[in-house]
Amino acid sequence: MQLHPDVAALTERVRQIRRDLHRIPELSFEEVKTQQYILDFLAPLKPDVLTKIAGTGVKAVFLAKDASETVAFRADIDALSIQEQNDTDYASETPERMHACGHDGHVSMQLLTAELVGKNRAALKRNVVFLFQPAEEGGGGARRMIAAGALENPKVDRIYGAHVWPSLPAGKIGVRWGPMMALTQEFDITVKGVSAHAASPQMGIDAVVVAAELISMLQTAITRSLDPHNDALLTIGRIDGGVARNIIAEKVVLNATLRVLDDEAFTELSDRIRAMLKGISMATGAKLTLKELMRYPRVENPRPMVEDFYRYLDDMEDTVLVEPVMAAEDFACYQEQIPGLFFFLGIGEEVKTPPLHSGNFDFDEENLLTGVEIFRRLALK
Repeated sequence: MQLHPDVAALTERVRQIRRDLHRIPELSFEEVKTQQYILDFLAPLKPDVLTKIAGTGVKAVFLAKDASETVAFRADIDALSIQEQNDTDYASETPERMHACGHDGHVSMQLLTAELVGKNRAALKRNVVFLFQPAEEGGGGARRMIAAGALENPKVDRIYGAHVWPSLPAGKIGVRWGPMMALTQEFDITVKGVSAHAASPQMGIDAVVVAAELISMLQTAITRSLDPHNDALLTIGRIDGGVARNIIAEKVVLNATLRVLDDEAFTELSDRIRAMLKGISMATGAKLTLKELMRYPRVENPRPMVEDFYRYLDDMEDTVLVEPVMAAEDFACYQEQIPGLFFFLGIGEEVKTPPLHSGNFDFDEENLLTGVEIFRRLALK
């Protein structure tokens, strides 16, 4: 993509900002240092509105005279509970905390876009809102932002977001209309049995055995209950239960996620899972309960927005029509409220870029300039 001279000149700036942020990773709703960094960067630009929002988030607004519309850009700001493995001078300064999902890069792109907007205020034809959102990593930060008025005053007409993507070649933009990222439901299942001595199993109800049977049955909810053309994933990521090797376990808790691309498939699978719990409970005498936790809707790009998005690119060679992925993104919560478009920014190199959520994740910050250029065009052209 051809970079505007103002963007091409930002190579060292984007590297510095991203690395500053990479050193200070913070978990969901704990992003105090990150929030202050953002506020300190934006304050000299003198936006018409600069305020804290949703606890540790930030909202900045640049108003245009006789604005025809309001466009928003969203960056997520939280990090992950991961120990960084990279030996660099900008590695995380906090043990067991790391920007392993590229959110430091997302913030960097948006801060520099805000700087460009601030320098070109006289040319603004539309109001521009920058949203720096906490708690994307399972904390439901988008809903908190919306409830706090992120899309109001001024009322936002459309919103854009992006994610750095290691499996996409550097310099490429990945986008599609329709479903792009999965609807994801986190849930816990509790199996309550009856404790007894291992020498007298007939006196108890073994929650471990019941849980094992349940895990096997749950996999059939997808493989034997769902049309194989529907994409769906059910993962039991953690099991906790029992107190000793010679005691029949009274309680087991299973932590799980369900990911689908189709709303009807989600309803069908949810009903099927509940039916399985009821059946196993009747068969074993154990009490099984399901607790739904965080749910992210699917990311779904409106076709008119994607077609309009193409007009801001130099040519179609910059773009890759990506397949839907089963990862989740709470950018979808904004799309439930207003038209929104989400795209992937390629950061993949010939030497394989480490995957997201890896302790070795890292990338060349120069790739972020493509994102800055796209956001600049969406804000100013």
